[in-house]
Amino acid sequence: MKILITGGTGSLGRTLVRIIKANYKWKIIIYSRDEGKQAKFFGSDPSIARVIGDIRDFKKLDKTMKLHKPDYVIHTAALKRIDDLEYCPDECVKTNINGSENVAQAAFNNGVKKCILISTDKATMPVNVYGSTKFIAERIYTNFDYNSDSTIFSSIRYGNVLASRGSFIPMWMDLIKDSKPITVTSLECSRFLFTLDDAANSVLSALQHSQGGEIFIPKIDSFKMETIIEAIKTIVKVDELECNLIGMRPGEKIHEDMLAPTELPYAWEATEKLIAVIPQYTKKTYNYNTKYEGEKMNSAIHVNENVDKLVSLIHRGLLSAN
Repeated sequence: MKILITGGTGSLGRTLVRIIKANYKWKIIIYSRDEGKQAKFFGSDPSIARVIGDIRDFKKLDKTMKLHKPDYVIHTAALKRIDDLEYCPDECVKTNINGSENVAQAAFNNGVKKCILISTDKATMPVNVYGSTKFIAERIYTNFDYNSDSTIFSSIRYGNVLASRGSFIPMWMDLIKDSKPITVTSLECSRFLFTLDDAANSVLSALQHSQGGEIFIPKIDSFKMETIIEAIKTIVKVDELECNLIGMRPGEKIHEDMLAPTELPYAWEATEKLIAVIPQYTKKTYNYNTKYEGEKMNSAIHVNENVDKLVSLIHRGLLSAN
């Protein structure tokens, strides 16, 4: 079995590689434009094929899949910085929409069994450029599945991954280490949080259970900013943290969404930890047996205020990132 991971040098891509190598005897192909990270993380591993390429380059993607013949594709490559992308929507479209379509088309052309798009909670009722491009990418994959009799296309959303590139918690830890105040956008915020390992396992579970066209939603907790601050204080063993409130950045929500109210009629229990939102138009009959009877997934609703649980989650998150 062969699996190709776009953006395989990123935090999620590297975690997927580690878990796949530990649990499956699959050939892994890394497709990434970052040749430095390819050499750094995979250069000494002869079992991993490395391809330098950009998902904006359809010919290179198509050639790569023709050569390596992957059974599965996990598409993690994306532009993700919410505030910066508000000022560069054209670049975001080129990568997150056009690039995602290139990956899907190359997978379709080359007989890939399953192709999974990594999406985001920001795609749910999007208010920013990043989320909007991922919303469109989800629809592209649903449409590819509708028009495919062979390759299965699905998507999976995920929340804020602890200790991933750009995550605020490791940034806070560095500031605290340097005796500097932490920067907080707003104390009113709530965010869905999980670890890199949990994110990667959710993706692999979606890959296993996908029947075509679904958007998978992991069942994860959200935490209020005040709970996150209390957890950090417990970890660094201080009574108080100095906070600089910098205000909401362009494109940010106070509370984030993982599952929209309009998606509830189409939401099914895929596994104990995954919801599957099936397409509103499809040629398929799905064998999901239990409707999801929960609420919409807004981070202000699905709040966990257990500081000890969050402390444990952060410890696991930092550990899985190292």
